[in-house]
Amino acid sequence: MSFRLFIYYCTLCGGWAAFFGWMLGRTISRTISPSSVIGRDGVRGMMLGILLALGLSLVDFLWNMSLRHFGQFLMRIGVALLVGGIGGLLGGLIGSLLNDLSGVFFVFGWALTGLLIGASIGAYEFLASAISGKNQLGARKKVIKTVIGGTIGGVLGGILAMELGIAWDRIKPRGGDWLWSPTAMGFVALGMCIGLLVGLAQVILKEAWIKVEAGFRAGREMILAKEKTSIGRAEGVDIALFGDAGVEKLHANIVLEGGCYVLVDRTTPGGTFVNDAKVNGQVALSSGDRIRMGRSVLRFYERQKRTN
Repeated sequence: MSFRLFIYYCTLCGGWAAFFGWMLGRTISRTISPSSVIGRDGVRGMMLGILLALGLSLVDFLWNMSLRHFGQFLMRIGVALLVGGIGGLLGGLIGSLLNDLSGVFFVFGWALTGLLIGASIGAYEFLASAISGKNQLGARKKVIKTVIGGTIGGVLGGILAMELGIAWDRIKPRGGDWLWSPTAMGFVALGMCIGLLVGLAQVILKEAWIKVEAGFRAGREMILAKEKTSIGRAEGVDIALFGDAGVEKLHANIVLEGGCYVLVDRTTPGGTFVNDAKVNGQVALSSGDRIRMGRSVLRFYERQKRTN
Protein backbone atom coordinates (compact mmCIF):
# COMPACT_ATOMS: atom_id res chain seq x y z
CA MET A 1 0.00 0.00 0.00
CA SER A 2 1.06 3.62 -0.41
CA PHE A 3 2.20 5.79 2.48
CA ARG A 4 -1.09 7.70 2.44
CA LEU A 5 -3.09 4.50 2.68
CA PHE A 6 -0.80 3.23 5.43
CA ILE A 7 -1.44 6.33 7.55
CA TYR A 8 -5.16 6.16 6.78
CA TYR A 9 -5.45 2.51 7.80
CA CYS A 10 -3.40 3.09 10.95
CA THR A 11 -5.81 5.85 11.96
CA LEU A 12 -8.91 3.88 11.01
CA CYS A 13 -7.78 0.65 12.69
CA GLY A 14 -6.68 2.62 15.74
CA GLY A 15 -10.16 4.07 16.18
CA TRP A 16 -12.04 0.80 15.63
CA ALA A 17 -9.62 -1.21 17.76
CA ALA A 18 -10.02 1.26 20.61
CA PHE A 19 -13.82 1.10 20.30
CA PHE A 20 -13.88 -2.70 20.47
CA GLY A 21 -11.31 -2.56 23.26
CA TRP A 22 -13.67 -0.32 25.22
CA MET A 23 -16.57 -2.68 24.62
CA LEU A 24 -14.61 -5.78 25.59
CA GLY A 25 -13.00 -4.12 28.59
CA ARG A 26 -16.35 -2.85 29.85
CA THR A 27 -17.88 -6.33 29.60
CA ILE A 28 -14.97 -8.11 31.27
CA SER A 29 -14.47 -5.52 34.02
CA ARG A 30 -18.10 -5.76 35.09
CA THR A 31 -17.74 -9.52 35.37
CA ILE A 32 -14.35 -9.70 37.10
CA SER A 33 -14.31 -6.74 39.49
CA PRO A 34 -17.64 -4.90 39.53
CA SER A 35 -16.87 -3.18 42.86
CA SER A 36 -13.29 -2.05 42.21
CA VAL A 37 -12.92 1.17 40.23
CA ILE A 38 -9.15 0.75 39.87
CA GLY A 39 -9.57 -2.89 38.81
CA ARG A 40 -12.18 -1.94 36.20
CA ASP A 41 -10.01 0.83 34.82
CA GLY A 42 -6.97 -1.45 34.63
CA VAL A 43 -8.91 -4.16 32.76
CA ARG A 44 -10.41 -1.64 30.36
CA GLY A 45 -7.03 -0.08 29.70
CA MET A 46 -5.49 -3.50 29.11
CA MET A 47 -8.17 -4.43 26.57
CA LEU A 48 -7.59 -1.09 24.84
CA GLY A 49 -3.84 -1.76 24.66
CA ILE A 50 -4.27 -5.34 23.41
CA LEU A 51 -6.69 -4.54 20.60
CA LEU A 52 -4.90 -1.35 19.59
CA ALA A 53 -1.56 -3.19 19.39
CA LEU A 54 -3.26 -5.97 17.43
CA GLY A 55 -4.82 -3.61 14.89
CA LEU A 56 -1.70 -1.51 14.31
CA SER A 57 0.59 -4.56 14.16
CA LEU A 58 -1.68 -6.14 11.57
CA VAL A 59 -1.58 -3.01 9.38
CA ASP A 60 2.21 -2.78 9.75
CA PHE A 61 2.66 -6.47 8.92
CA LEU A 62 0.47 -6.35 5.81
CA TRP A 63 2.26 -3.17 4.68
CA ASN A 64 5.67 -4.83 4.78
CA MET A 65 4.83 -8.50 4.20
CA SER A 66 1.90 -10.82 3.43
CA LEU A 67 -0.05 -13.55 5.20
CA ARG A 68 2.16 -16.08 3.40
CA HIS A 69 4.61 -15.40 6.25
CA PHE A 70 2.12 -16.86 8.71
CA GLY A 71 4.72 -18.01 11.23
CA GLN A 72 6.24 -14.54 11.51
CA PHE A 73 2.75 -13.07 11.65
CA LEU A 74 1.84 -15.12 14.74
CA MET A 75 5.11 -14.29 16.53
CA ARG A 76 4.85 -10.57 15.76
CA ILE A 77 1.25 -10.43 16.93
CA GLY A 78 2.06 -12.37 20.11
CA VAL A 79 4.84 -9.94 21.10
CA ALA A 80 2.68 -6.93 20.20
CA LEU A 81 -0.25 -8.17 22.31
CA LEU A 82 2.00 -8.67 25.32
CA VAL A 83 3.67 -5.23 25.14
CA GLY A 84 0.44 -3.44 24.19
CA GLY A 85 -1.53 -5.13 26.96
CA ILE A 86 1.05 -4.07 29.56
CA GLY A 87 0.94 -0.52 28.23
CA GLY A 88 -2.85 -0.33 28.40
CA LEU A 89 -2.92 -1.82 31.88
CA LEU A 90 -0.39 0.68 33.21
CA GLY A 91 -2.17 3.58 31.52
CA GLY A 92 -5.53 2.58 32.98
CA LEU A 93 -4.14 2.09 36.49
CA ILE A 94 -2.18 5.35 36.51
CA GLY A 95 -5.13 7.31 35.17
CA SER A 96 -7.50 5.76 37.71
CA LEU A 97 -5.19 6.29 40.69
CA LEU A 98 -4.17 9.86 39.89
CA ASN A 99 -7.01 11.43 37.93
CA ASP A 100 -8.27 13.32 41.00
CA LEU A 101 -4.92 15.09 41.42
CA SER A 102 -4.52 16.66 38.00
CA GLY A 103 -5.45 16.17 34.37
CA VAL A 104 -1.70 15.97 33.69
CA PHE A 105 -1.60 12.53 35.32
CA PHE A 106 -4.57 11.40 33.25
CA VAL A 107 -2.69 12.38 30.09
CA PHE A 108 0.56 10.87 31.42
CA GLY A 109 -1.14 7.50 31.80
CA TRP A 110 -2.23 7.46 28.17
CA ALA A 111 1.14 8.81 27.00
CA LEU A 112 2.72 5.75 28.63
CA THR A 113 0.13 3.55 26.92
CA GLY A 114 0.91 5.16 23.55
CA LEU A 115 4.65 4.72 24.14
CA LEU A 116 4.35 0.98 24.80
CA ILE A 117 1.84 0.43 21.98
CA GLY A 118 4.29 2.18 19.65
CA ALA A 119 7.11 -0.01 20.98
CA SER A 120 4.99 -3.12 20.37
CA ILE A 121 5.00 -2.48 16.60
CA GLY A 122 8.74 -3.03 16.22
CA ALA A 123 9.39 -5.14 19.32
CA TYR A 124 9.45 -8.47 17.47
CA GLU A 125 11.97 -7.28 14.85
CA PHE A 126 14.24 -5.87 17.56
CA LEU A 127 14.07 -9.07 19.65
CA ALA A 128 14.55 -11.29 16.58
CA SER A 129 17.64 -9.38 15.44
CA ALA A 130 19.07 -9.42 18.98
CA ILE A 131 18.54 -13.18 19.39
CA SER A 132 19.94 -14.02 15.95
CA GLY A 133 22.95 -11.75 16.42
CA LYS A 134 22.08 -9.61 13.39
CA ASN A 135 22.64 -5.88 13.21
CA GLN A 136 19.94 -4.15 15.26
CA LEU A 137 20.28 -0.67 13.77
CA GLY A 138 17.26 -0.86 11.48
CA ALA A 139 15.02 -2.47 14.10
CA ARG A 140 16.17 0.07 16.70
CA LYS A 141 15.35 2.98 14.40
CA LYS A 142 11.87 1.57 13.75
CA VAL A 143 11.19 1.18 17.47
CA ILE A 144 12.36 4.76 18.10
CA LYS A 145 10.03 6.10 15.39
CA THR A 146 6.98 4.16 16.60
CA VAL A 147 7.70 5.06 20.24
CA ILE A 148 7.88 8.77 19.32
CA GLY A 149 4.64 8.54 17.36
CA GLY A 150 2.85 6.48 20.00
CA THR A 151 3.87 8.80 22.83
CA ILE A 152 2.79 11.96 21.01
CA GLY A 153 -0.44 10.23 19.96
CA GLY A 154 -1.08 9.18 23.56
CA VAL A 155 -0.58 12.75 24.78
CA LEU A 156 -2.85 14.26 22.12
CA GLY A 157 -5.42 11.50 22.48
CA GLY A 158 -5.37 11.82 26.27
CA ILE A 159 -5.93 15.58 26.07
CA LEU A 160 -8.76 15.11 23.56
CA ALA A 161 -10.37 12.37 25.68
CA MET A 162 -10.15 14.59 28.75
CA GLU A 163 -11.68 17.56 26.93
CA LEU A 164 -14.48 15.37 25.62
CA GLY A 165 -15.10 14.22 29.18
CA ILE A 166 -15.26 17.81 30.46
CA ALA A 167 -17.61 18.84 27.66
CA TRP A 168 -19.82 15.81 28.27
CA ASP A 169 -19.89 16.57 32.00
CA ARG A 170 -21.47 19.93 31.31
CA ILE A 171 -24.18 18.28 29.26
CA LYS A 172 -24.83 15.22 31.39
CA PRO A 173 -23.37 14.69 34.89
CA ARG A 174 -21.82 11.25 35.18
CA GLY A 175 -21.22 10.58 38.85
CA GLY A 176 -17.97 8.86 39.82
CA ASP A 177 -17.04 7.14 36.56
CA TRP A 178 -15.07 10.18 35.36
CA LEU A 179 -12.20 8.37 33.68
CA TRP A 180 -14.31 6.40 31.23
CA SER A 181 -16.89 8.97 30.21
CA PRO A 182 -17.93 9.95 27.65
CA THR A 183 -17.87 6.19 27.13
CA ALA A 184 -16.54 5.12 23.76
CA MET A 185 -15.79 8.61 22.42
CA GLY A 186 -12.67 9.12 24.52
CA PHE A 187 -11.32 5.68 23.62
CA VAL A 188 -11.91 6.20 19.91
CA ALA A 189 -10.20 9.60 20.02
CA LEU A 190 -7.25 8.08 21.85
CA GLY A 191 -6.98 5.14 19.46
CA MET A 192 -7.18 7.29 16.35
CA CYS A 193 -4.52 9.69 17.65
CA ILE A 194 -2.11 6.88 18.53
CA GLY A 195 -2.71 5.15 15.18
CA LEU A 196 -2.32 8.38 13.22
CA LEU A 197 0.92 9.42 14.93
CA VAL A 198 2.47 5.92 14.79
CA GLY A 199 1.87 5.88 11.02
CA LEU A 200 2.98 9.48 10.51
CA ALA A 201 6.19 9.03 12.50
CA GLN A 202 7.31 6.10 10.35
CA VAL A 203 6.57 7.94 7.10
CA ILE A 204 7.90 11.39 8.07
CA LEU A 205 11.11 10.02 9.63
CA LYS A 206 11.88 7.56 6.83
CA GLU A 207 15.36 7.71 5.30
CA ALA A 208 15.09 5.51 2.20
CA TRP A 209 12.23 3.66 0.56
CA ILE A 210 11.14 1.64 -2.47
CA LYS A 211 8.03 2.05 -4.61
CA VAL A 212 6.83 -0.85 -6.77
CA GLU A 213 5.88 0.68 -10.14
CA ALA A 214 5.23 -2.60 -11.97
CA GLY A 215 4.83 -6.14 -10.71
CA PHE A 216 3.32 -7.77 -7.64
CA ARG A 217 1.12 -5.28 -5.74
CA ALA A 218 2.16 -2.31 -7.87
CA GLY A 219 1.85 1.02 -6.10
CA ARG A 220 3.03 -0.19 -2.70
CA GLU A 221 5.75 1.75 -0.94
CA MET A 222 8.09 0.18 1.60
CA ILE A 223 10.63 1.75 3.92
CA LEU A 224 14.15 0.30 3.81
CA ALA A 225 14.61 -0.34 7.51
CA LYS A 226 17.35 -2.98 7.37
CA GLU A 227 21.03 -2.90 6.47
CA LYS A 228 20.30 -5.66 3.93
CA THR A 229 16.93 -5.83 2.16
CA SER A 230 16.29 -8.89 -0.01
CA ILE A 231 14.30 -8.85 -3.26
CA GLY A 232 12.86 -11.88 -5.07
CA ARG A 233 9.91 -14.22 -5.29
CA ALA A 234 10.73 -16.54 -2.37
CA GLU A 235 8.45 -16.61 0.68
CA GLY A 236 10.95 -15.09 3.10
CA VAL A 237 12.26 -12.09 1.12
CA ASP A 238 11.68 -8.52 2.28
CA ILE A 239 10.38 -7.20 -1.06
CA ALA A 240 8.35 -9.98 -2.66
CA LEU A 241 7.72 -10.01 -6.42
CA PHE A 242 5.53 -13.08 -6.70
CA GLY A 243 4.28 -14.27 -10.09
CA ASP A 244 7.19 -12.92 -12.14
CA ALA A 245 9.08 -15.80 -13.80
CA GLY A 246 11.92 -13.42 -14.68
CA VAL A 247 12.64 -12.85 -11.00
CA GLU A 248 14.66 -15.45 -9.10
CA LYS A 249 13.72 -16.64 -5.62
CA LEU A 250 16.51 -14.45 -4.25
CA HIS A 251 17.25 -12.00 -7.02
CA ALA A 252 19.04 -9.03 -5.46
CA ASN A 253 19.83 -7.22 -2.23
CA ILE A 254 19.83 -3.55 -1.31
CA VAL A 255 22.65 -3.06 1.18
CA LEU A 256 23.49 -0.03 3.31
CA GLU A 257 27.26 0.43 3.20
CA GLY A 258 28.99 3.42 4.76
CA GLY A 259 25.84 5.51 4.68
CA CYS A 260 25.12 4.72 0.99
CA TYR A 261 22.69 2.22 -0.50
CA VAL A 262 24.08 -0.33 -2.95
CA LEU A 263 22.16 -2.74 -5.18
CA VAL A 264 23.77 -6.19 -5.37
CA ASP A 265 22.74 -8.62 -8.11
CA ARG A 266 22.82 -12.29 -7.07
CA THR A 267 24.37 -13.37 -10.41
CA THR A 268 20.92 -14.02 -11.84
CA PRO A 269 20.34 -15.38 -15.38
CA GLY A 270 18.01 -12.56 -16.38
CA GLY A 271 20.07 -9.88 -14.67
CA THR A 272 19.16 -6.73 -12.77
CA PHE A 273 19.05 -3.31 -14.41
CA VAL A 274 19.37 0.19 -12.94
CA ASN A 275 18.18 2.92 -15.30
CA ASP A 276 18.32 0.27 -18.09
CA ALA A 277 22.02 -0.44 -17.45
CA LYS A 278 22.81 -4.01 -16.43
CA VAL A 279 24.29 -4.42 -12.97
CA ASN A 280 27.58 -6.30 -12.94
CA GLY A 281 28.03 -7.28 -9.31
CA GLN A 282 26.83 -4.15 -7.54
CA VAL A 283 26.07 -0.49 -8.15
CA ALA A 284 25.51 2.51 -5.88
CA LEU A 285 21.93 3.81 -5.86
CA SER A 286 20.81 7.42 -6.12
CA SER A 287 17.38 8.78 -5.29
CA GLY A 288 15.04 8.31 -8.25
CA ASP A 289 16.89 5.32 -9.75
CA ARG A 290 14.72 2.84 -11.66
CA ILE A 291 15.40 -0.82 -10.84
CA ARG A 292 14.16 -3.51 -13.23
CA MET A 293 14.21 -7.29 -12.87
CA GLY A 294 12.03 -9.50 -15.04
CA ARG A 295 8.80 -7.61 -15.69
CA SER A 296 8.94 -5.90 -12.30
CA VAL A 297 10.03 -2.28 -11.85
CA LEU A 298 11.01 -0.63 -8.58
CA ARG A 299 11.88 2.99 -7.87
CA PHE A 300 14.46 3.83 -5.21
CA TYR A 301 14.09 7.01 -3.16
CA GLU A 302 16.31 8.47 -0.46
CA ARG A 303 15.87 11.53 1.73
CA GLN A 304 18.35 14.23 0.83
CA LYS A 305 21.26 14.23 3.26
CA ARG A 306 22.37 17.45 4.86
CA THR A 307 25.86 18.65 3.97
CA ASN A 308 28.01 20.71 6.30
